[in-house]
Amino acid sequence: MSNDPDKVLMAIIDRRTGLPVKILGAVENPERLFTLPPEDTVLWRYSDYERFKTVITEQQLYFRRADKFKDSLEGKFTEGNRQRPSNMFAAVTGQLPTTGVLPIQESNRAHVYVNCWHKNPVENSRMWPEYTSCSEAIAVKTNLASLFCATPQQIKAANVHYVDEGYSIPEFHSLSALVHKRREKYEFENELRLIYQLQPSEIGRLDNKEDEGRLVPVDARKLIHLIRFHPSASAEFKERVRRDMLTASLSITLENSSFAKLDGGANASPAAQRME
Repeated sequence: MSNDPDKVLMAIIDRRTGLPVKILGAVENPERLFTLPPEDTVLWRYSDYERFKTVITEQQLYFRRADKFKDSLEGKFTEGNRQRPSNMFAAVTGQLPTTGVLPIQESNRAHVYVNCWHKNPVENSRMWPEYTSCSEAIAVKTNLASLFCATPQQIKAANVHYVDEGYSIPEFHSLSALVHKRREKYEFENELRLIYQLQPSEIGRLDNKEDEGRLVPVDARKLIHLIRFHPSASAEFKERVRRDMLTASLSITLENSSFAKLDGGANASPAAQRME
């Protein structure tokens, strides 16, 4: 193999023995493919309350299948990939035909489930209209360390890299296209995503409605640092969320949005608006 312990090599593996039969070459800058922010990075999830309610009432977090997102390009390679191989696998691609690789890797979209979080030290006004459909919605605040503590070990995480259509996404990894999104339209998301990849024993005919999502166990006490209400949330909705918290024996800070309008339009700070 390699005398350099830090070098990542691509190889053809004999599935019968698990041993390499041919070393193809070194992968360039593999650390750039899957990256994580610092553990204290503040994360937010903006969601209609009914979608997030299972976390509070059932201790389960919803993951969406990658090929069922509204973004039709989710998990797909770029036009750049169809014109040239990626730089990361440049030493490998000369020895393998790449024409069949892209559709094989894109087929993994049906076997991967994703849960998305927004990296930001503060609440973001644009995320409310982009990721909620009504005023009965919340923003949940946490950080990366808490996210890992609250979810099962098989759940992985990675930053999303934002690229242009002419960029060639690294093609020789089943998840590489799923940690890249188009810069135009989506860069404002500044996304970290949780990833649940099905094991071979779980992969079957995923063509039923219930297969479009997965509920994963989560510890709400470890996960949620605080909850903020939609800027236009009603008093009745806030009371319903408070009752759900009490029923679930959760002691979590509830705050009005920092963009909520109070007293005829004056903005109050979240601390001043805290729900006691």
